[in-house]
Amino acid sequence: MKIDANNNQPLKLNNLKKQEKPTQPVGLQAQDSSSLTVSDKVNLSERSKLIFKASELANQAPDVRADKVADLTARIAAGTYKVGTETVANAIIKKSFSGLI
Repeated sequence: MKIDANNNQPLKLNNLKKQEKPTQPVGLQAQDSSSLTVSDKVNLSERSKLIFKASELANQAPDVRADKVADLTARIAAGTYKVGTETVANAIIKKSFSGLI
């Protein structure tokens, strides 16, 4: 089934006129730029400051935890690293359904 909102007719865009953009913002056209003062101020909440700091710290953290990798590598080499089949199955199920729930 094909749905075509235009009923196989091309769109007619010839009636649209291009609007010219002003060279300066509307509020500044009659003013001299030397007399303008900047008075905008931004106040951030304490929560937003904490979120920003947390994101900075997360970005600085390494992607690989070398201590865990070294520990697991040593345990695998020694033959002491064992993972139960139930743990693996649960991880597979959790991963496969993570995008659906």
